[in-house]
Amino acid sequence: MPNALLGARNRILPALITPLTAGGELDEKSLEHLIDHLYRSGMGGLYVTGSTGEGIYLDPAIRRRVTEIAVAHSRGHGQVLVHVGAIAAMQAFDLAKHAAQVGADGVSSIPPFVGKYSPEETLDYYRTLCAATTLPVVGYYIPSLTGTAFPINQVLDLLKLDTMVGIKYTHTDLYVLERVMTHAGREKIVYFGVDEMLCHGVACGAHGGIGTTYNFMPKLILEVATLCAEGRWDEAKKVQKKVNEIIEILLSFHGMAATKQILVWQGHIAAAKCAPPRAMLSAEQQEQLRARLMQTAIADTLVR
Repeated sequence: MPNALLGARNRILPALITPLTAGGELDEKSLEHLIDHLYRSGMGGLYVTGSTGEGIYLDPAIRRRVTEIAVAHSRGHGQVLVHVGAIAAMQAFDLAKHAAQVGADGVSSIPPFVGKYSPEETLDYYRTLCAATTLPVVGYYIPSLTGTAFPINQVLDLLKLDTMVGIKYTHTDLYVLERVMTHAGREKIVYFGVDEMLCHGVACGAHGGIGTTYNFMPKLILEVATLCAEGRWDEAKKVQKKVNEIIEILLSFHGMAATKQILVWQGHIAAAKCAPPRAMLSAEQQEQLRARLMQTAIADTLVR
């Protein structure tokens, strides 16, 4: 059966942030506005309630509502991949069933990551996830979060599962990326997840990208992707350098708190509230962040 996710013309997807009110509830109005803005900017779909979306820290009811809103606002615009990973495996399976019920295009999940699970246990988790939903499943390779770097053969074992159609690869080891893609074949989709190396991941054959910074600089990210697709590598690297100048500043603070603060300044969300226990930036940190961003390619977007 053809891989439906590979059929998308535009495979550049923001790892969508989850806007919250000061009281920690879902800010539906901000979510809808941000989604519409990202599609107007040219994004090809959404990756929701992942690590950027703070999914594992949110009440499952909020996660389900984010999925419902994302699907409703994506009709005719792009594909929706729902990250369902959770500490409790049964919660992940329930979220995967819900994603199918509301019309998402696929689900994804980090592997079990608390307790050092064996390769066999990890494979069984994904096997059960595949059986729990009628949707295509996208694996998630992110050693910086899970603490476990899979060997190439273990990644390939995951991709052999019947409804495992691809993987989100968030790691800087391009050798492993290239080997996985070579052995898995082009029918498996690979989304590259390291924003600061997007052009390098695409050069290694990745079909698209999923990233945090796509939320607040979608046009720069799309410019990198377009130049790569056209084989204009020198120009792509120049734009990637502009992206990385911004990411370097972002990493001087906490990336999630800074990302939400930037989106507030851009007028896309109402508050920079993060899911507990993540703190918002202090007033001093906000001042420092804004001053440094005013020297970058997104300075003119900071309208507030």
